[in-house]
This record gives sequence, C-alpha cells and structure tokens, in this order.
Amino acid sequence: MVVRRVNKRILILCEGMTEYLYALALQRELPKPLRRSVAIDIDHSSKNDPLHLLNEAMKRAKAAKRERNPYDTVWLFFDHDNSPHLQKVFELVEREQYHIAYTAICFEHWLVLHYENCGRAFQNADEAMRYLKKLWPEYHKTKSKAFEVLRDKLKVAIARADVLMKNQDAEMPAYMRNPHFTIPALVRYFELLKEKE
Repeated sequence: MVVRRVNKRILILCEGMTEYLYALALQRELPKPLRRSVAIDIDHSSKNDPLHLLNEAMKRAKAAKRERNPYDTVWLFFDHDNSPHLQKVFELVEREQYHIAYTAICFEHWLVLHYENCGRAFQNADEAMRYLKKLWPEYHKTKSKAFEVLRDKLKVAIARADVLMKNQDAEMPAYMRNPHFTIPALVRYFELLKEKE
C-alpha cells in the first residue's frame, strides 16, 4: 500500500455550527487523493466568540510548531454578529498572518447573495435570517446543507460579493464594514488546492 505524504496542514476554526458545516462541505469537495494528502482540522467553538476563536488558533499553532508539524495555513471562520472584540481580532489576525472567512453581519447574508444582489446593511442576525427565509423558506442553521444546496449559485454569489467589496470605502477598516464578505477567499483557496493536485 502506498501512503501519500501530507504536504499541507491546514487549520480551520469555525465560530458556529453553520460555518463548521460549510467548511466540512468544502473539504468534501476535494478529490479523494487530495483529501488524503491535505490534513485539515475543522473545529467549532461553543463559546461563539471571534476572540476566543483567535486565541484557540494561536494556541494550536504554537503547539503544532513545538511538535515540529506546523500549520501551513490557519483560517478563522466567523461572522460579525455585533462582537465587541472585532478590531482586536482583525489586528491580531493580520499580525499572525492568518486568514479570515468572514461575513458582516452574519453568515446568512452570504447565503442571500446566492439568490440576489443584496448590499443591505443588516443590523443583526435575526433581521438577515428573516430576509433569507423569504428567499429560502426551508433554511435552518444547523440542518440545511447550505453549500450543497446552493452549489450551482456559488459563482454568482462570489461575483456579487466581489462587486460589493470593490465598491466599499477603502479607508474604512474591514471590521467596521457592513456588508463585508471574505468567504469567497476560503472558497478560492479550496479551488487552488484542487488545481495543485
């Protein structure tokens, strides 16, 4: 039996179950040989806070380095959801050279983009959820297979997110922007992994 060497070690820490399920779906999209050659640790925090997520990532990255098996890439997958620590989280992520899969104000706004071009600044997750339910009545945070169900609309959602991001005030810090989407960066990262197979 030939065992392929793991040539990438990737850590993806997810704030909640919705992000966790989405990241797992991205991982399942990888071809089988690539799934075996790329180690991806996906976790979600019960504390549901971006600062805790960042601290956990730093702790795991430090331990991996000590064990001489460092992560090649670290991703934090969370949403704004009116967290009080966003500025600190964004600053530390940049310092640590981690990556963010992020949505302001909540993950459901990212899903709305699969249905329509919506640059609305939702004030909270409940408001965005109500809006999404009008477009996708069957949606449920932890029971819907969002990535799989909306797969055929993914390119359109990414294009819409790119336009919204391009039209934002470049002087405004990312953590203050609403809407704001970096989930396309995580999707593109997985696409690049497929190309390197």
